[in-house]
Amino acid sequence: MTSTRSRFQQEAGAVGWLIVMWLTVVVLVGVGLMDAGSIAFTKFRLADVASSASTQAANTYRANHDLAGACQAAVDQIATEDPDAKLAVEGCSVDVQTGVVTIKVRKQAKTILAGRFDFTKRYTKVTATESNGPSTL
Repeated sequence: MTSTRSRFQQEAGAVGWLIVMWLTVVVLVGVGLMDAGSIAFTKFRLADVASSASTQAANTYRANHDLAGACQAAVDQIATEDPDAKLAVEGCSVDVQTGVVTIKVRKQAKTILAGRFDFTKRYTKVTATESNGPSTL
């Protein structure tokens, strides 16, 4: 028959293992939530950058009807607002009839773990597309 003391000593290892496992799960969930928040914040911020860039490009196009100049104005606006964001390939289009400019911007979200695994890396590549006409003021 085992004594009460030796039975508790055997269970102490199991309790320690259970605590370590729970702490690991809590840390992984916390890091996952931080990564998800970073990706969401990047999406919202990038939409704002794309919107202001498309407005700037539309105003530039209205002023001088130069397609290349409008797209360059968008690139300049993007660089001013967020140096890490880039205009996507073929990410600037102008409707010459209406003066509406569509801008597509891309950026890699800064994450702790999501960008390090192949199966989650695609979620860190954020794009935003916005269309705006020239401001009426």
